[in-house]
Amino acid sequence: MSSKVPSIKLKIDPRDLQIQTFTVEKLLEPLIIQVTTLVNCPQNPSSKKKGRSKRARVLLASVEEATWNLLDKGEKIAKEAIVFKEELHAALADVQKESK
Repeated sequence: MSSKVPSIKLKIDPRDLQIQTFTVEKLLEPLIIQVTTLVNCPQNPSSKKKGRSKRARVLLASVEEATWNLLDKGEKIAKEAIVFKEELHAALADVQKESK
């Protein structure tokens, strides 16, 4: 029995990389709900409150918190990753740069 590990060359374009994990989905879920609510808010909202009662600064703070949680969890995942380690770090750096 041979203990040699075959070398595999993967042709991957990091621009087309899609990270689809349950953890990332769950981390982004509050952000997606808040942004969707903000985008779908009509010009003249009804008198009923449907999740649109938060002020802009509260919503911004929630988005910032979700972003930092994503970066924190992403760093932990990237440290443990064997494959795509450099790509994960590059993606996290992009998120951090765009969040400033």
